[in-house]
This record gives sequence, structure tokens and C-alpha cells, in this order.
Amino acid sequence: MNTITLDNITQAVINHGDGAKTHPRLYEIYKSLVTHLHTFVQEVNLTEQELQMGRDFFTRVARSSGDMPDGEIAMLTDLLGISELVDLLHRTNHDTVTESTLEGPMYVPDAPERQMGDRLGIDQDGDILFMSGGVFDIKGIPIANVLIDVWQTNSKGLYDIQDPNQPKGNFRGRFRTNTEGYYTFETVVPIGYDIPTNGPCGEVLRLLGRHTHRPAHIHFKLSATGFNPLTTQTYLNDDPYISSDTVFAVVPSTIITLQKHYAPNEILVSNQSKLFYTVKFDFVLSPITEDV
Repeated sequence: MNTITLDNITQAVINHGDGAKTHPRLYEIYKSLVTHLHTFVQEVNLTEQELQMGRDFFTRVARSSGDMPDGEIAMLTDLLGISELVDLLHRTNHDTVTESTLEGPMYVPDAPERQMGDRLGIDQDGDILFMSGGVFDIKGIPIANVLIDVWQTNSKGLYDIQDPNQPKGNFRGRFRTNTEGYYTFETVVPIGYDIPTNGPCGEVLRLLGRHTHRPAHIHFKLSATGFNPLTTQTYLNDDPYISSDTVFAVVPSTIITLQKHYAPNEILVSNQSKLFYTVKFDFVLSPITEDV
């Protein structure tokens, strides 16, 4: 029997298996994870009390709450920069295609199907925004029938799943580009917001002195036959936290500038009873290529 010591416990854990025979990729990840975790524990001289605090933290992170029905695991990886790091590791052709960024924890699949130009949501207090543009391939050719999944907060910085006053599916929708690759929809100008802070992640951020703000943004997921899917966000250029996103996800190439419309004739032509904004943003998708 080999006695477990500080010098051999890490290798003992790594060797406790079939050495990658069953699942080579899982073993590769497991080996590195165990090595780094053991190094971390020794480096900070972790105490039993601190270990128990960590266990309690992760238990709470996994629990559902009112603001986070699926728990805070996804938000935690965002706040630690892990979600964006993974995206950066696998981001390719960023000079020729629209850059991706993290999905975030507020995505809900199967959003309502909406028609070209429809409203994304209902919000009587929000400033109206008309967003439009095209979806193209890397040669500039329009792509028809692209499914564009859009979601955002209302004008108070709340998603529908956080706010009982909003109907289900509010400010969520799926649109398809027309034969010319064009899309357009009506929404409201989003505002920056604080991530949910009434759970364990919020507690840690306060203890670390980190702010909890996300700059104003709109989420997009695009998919089309023959092209790699794209998940990204567009950000309002004048948001005060554009350079200090708490989840580190701002992509400079997707920052947008809204145009304010105030002339009476513009308002009449667009059949609007108050001021409104417009913005145009084009997406570029990369083709699926088979490895040779």
C-alpha cells in the first residue's frame, strides 16, 4: 500500500483510472483540472473552513431563484471571464466575419416566431428603436432565410423571465431574412443593467469590490444552412460601462450608434407619435468547411 502524501496525492488522483483508454479527451481535461486545482489549494493554503464555504457556495449557485430560474452556474462562468475566454479561444476569421461573444444566462429557446418588421416586445415607456440590416457571406452575397433569434431587456433593464409584469416571450423573437438577406424589427432602446445580485454570485462581487453593471446590448443568434452559427451581441456606444462590462464580453466591432429622429416630418412619415431611433447593422457569416 502506497501512503498518500503531499508529494504524491495529485498523481494518485490522476492515475486512479484507465489512463485515457475509455475517453481520451475527458482524461486530458480531468488531468489538467486536477493538477491546477491541487496547485491552487496548496498555493493559497486552503483551510477546511474555506473549503466548506466553497462547497456551500457551489451548492447555492446551482439552486434556482426568482431572477435565475436555472441557477447561477452560467452567470458564474460569465463573471469569471471563462465564457468569453472559451469564445476567444475558438473565434476565427474575426477580420472577415461578425465576431461572436457569449450567449449569457438569459437565453430562452423557441422564442416566438415573428414577421419582418414586427415588434419584439411591448413597453409603453421605452424609446422606440427600429433595427435593420442584412446578413451576408464573406464574399458580400446576401443570405436568404437566415433564422435570427433576438432577445433583450425592456426599457427598465429587465428580461421577461425576471419580471412578472411582462408577458412570456416579451422582447424575444425569431425572424427570417428575406431573399435579399434583409431583416428589420421594431423594439425599444435597451438600457444597461445590474446583473442579479441577490444570490451567491452577487455576494462575492460585493466582497471583491466589483461592480455589477452590463452595458446596454441586444442579443443575437443566427443560423443558416451551410454556415457556422453565430452568437453575438450589439452594444450601445454611449453606455458608461462600455469599457467595463462585468462579464468582459464587449466586442468593439459590434458597438452600434443609434440615430435619433426628431424632425416632425420624419415622425409623420414613420407614423410615430414620439421621438424614435434607428440603427443599421449587418452580419457576416462564415461558411462551414470540412477539415481535409
